Amino acid sequence: MYAIGKVDIGKKRTRNEDSIFVSNSPVGILPNLLIVADGMGGHKAGGIASELAITSFCEYIRNHEHIDIRTREDVTILLKLGIRHANHEIFEKAKTDEAYAGMGTTFTVATVIDNIVYLAHVGDTRLYLINDRSIFQATTDHSLVQEMLEQGYISENEMNEHPQKHIITRAVGTYEKVKVDTLIYDLSKVKYLLLCSDGLTSMLTNEEIHEIIKTRDESLEEMVDGLIEAANVKGGTDNIAVVIAKKQEVNQAC
Repeated sequence: MYAIGKVDIGKKRTRNEDSIFVSNSPVGILPNLLIVADGMGGHKAGGIASELAITSFCEYIRNHEHIDIRTREDVTILLKLGIRHANHEIFEKAKTDEAYAGMGTTFTVATVIDNIVYLAHVGDTRLYLINDRSIFQATTDHSLVQEMLEQGYISENEMNEHPQKHIITRAVGTYEKVKVDTLIYDLSKVKYLLLCSDGLTSMLTNEEIHEIIKTRDESLEEMVDGLIEAANVKGGTDNIAVVIAKKQEVNQAC
């Protein structure tokens, strides 16, 4: 895989609370690493939470580079433990200053090994699997509107217009412990991975995202810029984080 990513402040916010991490080379034992985090909290605390989550997670991965990841379960456990470490670091930092109280962040991380994507996920940042014909949301949002949808109170079309659409039900750092979802997908029929914050998905439908990626097939940078531009044209009500990875068929290292 080869990936790039960008963060844009959007049209309405005065500060950025989204953070990304993109490494096409090894991080610890992992051959590559992609992360999107969307922070929340008081003045500047959201940005601190998202940055600290990524820093703490990567620190944990690098400090455990000698562990075995011979099985798929080994990889998902490593990702989960890295997020739990980040949760501990944010939770403890929030105790040091009243301005940080209650801060937290969403967190979606992915790594590709032997044509398999391993991901771990907390909150409503998303990972999509995309090819020329389809787009598939691999993650399930940990949000109030997602729970309302699953319980039949609202329709999928009503989710983005709901006044409580930004309320998440799970975050890294807000409590002493965090529940982490882990997933594994085969990439044999996948061309692109997209990780993004809700600053993109609250502005654009999955179909609109897919169309932008299809029409800019030759350039990852044009895809990222095109998605951010489209989200801003629609209103840009939040920070926008976008990471896109393309499968490199000739790259046997992944």
